[in-house]
Amino acid sequence: MSHMIRSISGVRGIVGADQSWTPTLVANHIIAFTQLLESSHYNQNQKKIVVGRDSRVSGPWFEMITNGSLISRGYQVIHIDIASTPTVQYMVEKTKSSGGIVITSSHNPIEWNGLKFIGPDGLFIAPKECEILFSMADKPEEFKFCGYDQLGKIEKCIDANQQHVGAILSLPFLDISKIKERRFKVCLDSVNGAGGPIMSYLLTQLNCEVIGINLETTGLFAHTPEPVPSNLGQLCEMVIKYKADFGIAVDPDVDRCVFIDEHGKPLGEEYTLAMAVELVLGDCGRRGNVCKNLSSSRAIDDICKKYESRVICAPVGEIQVAKKMQQVNAVIGGEGNGGVMLPDIHIGRDAPVAATLALQLMANRHSQASTISKLKETLPTYEIVKLKAGIEGLDPDSILAEYTSQFINKPDVVINQEDGLKIDSQDWWVHLRKSNTEHIIRVIAEAKSVKEATDIATKFIQEIESKRK
Repeated sequence: MSHMIRSISGVRGIVGADQSWTPTLVANHIIAFTQLLESSHYNQNQKKIVVGRDSRVSGPWFEMITNGSLISRGYQVIHIDIASTPTVQYMVEKTKSSGGIVITSSHNPIEWNGLKFIGPDGLFIAPKECEILFSMADKPEEFKFCGYDQLGKIEKCIDANQQHVGAILSLPFLDISKIKERRFKVCLDSVNGAGGPIMSYLLTQLNCEVIGINLETTGLFAHTPEPVPSNLGQLCEMVIKYKADFGIAVDPDVDRCVFIDEHGKPLGEEYTLAMAVELVLGDCGRRGNVCKNLSSSRAIDDICKKYESRVICAPVGEIQVAKKMQQVNAVIGGEGNGGVMLPDIHIGRDAPVAATLALQLMANRHSQASTISKLKETLPTYEIVKLKAGIEGLDPDSILAEYTSQFINKPDVVINQEDGLKIDSQDWWVHLRKSNTEHIIRVIAEAKSVKEATDIATKFIQEIESKRK
């Protein structure tokens, strides 16, 4: 299992010649999940689980083993086929299921696949429960199965996307008619993941003209699937070619959403959450706590200060932000990677929600900011640079300890060790941490200019690389 990554983001690994995933490993994790749900940690006895997957080529065999394992344990499987991760989360709550399973490796490359586990509250299972699940999965000799007369069954659900979108468009604080009046022309890139059907349906319902690329759910990703600027060249070109109002890109499991402006320039993934917070606090007049992760932009802090709301930070990872949102009863939250979390729908990153909130803000502010680039100019301006270093030959814990000793007594900085190490000064910050989803160390820096942020991030990455053995 050397190539497997087991973390608060679930389990993921490589499928192929040098494989980490085997059918047995898939079954072991699925069966362990059912045992966890039935244990005192969740006390679920209705034996009903929602299962969905992204479009990866290995998805069908993962799905068959997942469904078969659940049936062998006496579970009713609500099968929604290719679907977004947030759709599965929404449907778990809607159907009052024991939990949910998403077969996806999110933004990882095509040779990867994985499993995300969702509790009865629609949230990913918490870190403590993840460890218990992984321990159970490593003890298959303790598994128990049902007899022939107690086996489960599959119930197909063909309208999960429509139910999810319908809930979003029914939010009482939105003015959907105003969005429809704008008749936005949108270029959409779903990288041949699960997002083509639901994002196209959503935008059509909002009266948008949709020009799609890579919408087919083939799982043969047209480009590296993470929706960052270096992977979105084709979408940028399409926006210019078709004179679109903006472009939208989502990742394969549709929990992250990023925008391209009318000039074919990436808006920056941090601004997806910024637009959502600006809408909820500003236009909708809601007040309360807002949660973000430690790697997210200060733009959120500035917007919250303007509207007399409080920002509360959590470690990186959707479940970490979600749990914090529950604790403080947040009105909105998210992560600076294009993930927006709106409790009114469910507390999870949701690209359809993010897109709808952004379109509402654009429609509302059209008279003051006629384009998305002009709208961005009205928001706090920061530049963020995200670099990474492969973990091989490095001792991340030792590196972080060295930096902690170096900065802990400096009067002009504040350090946070909840998740790796964040060094926060008046004019810039940098966050160093081991990734939950890749074998890398992330170095994320933010400042007022691209040069300053780049210089800071590069300095730290070069120092880290110098320690490689």
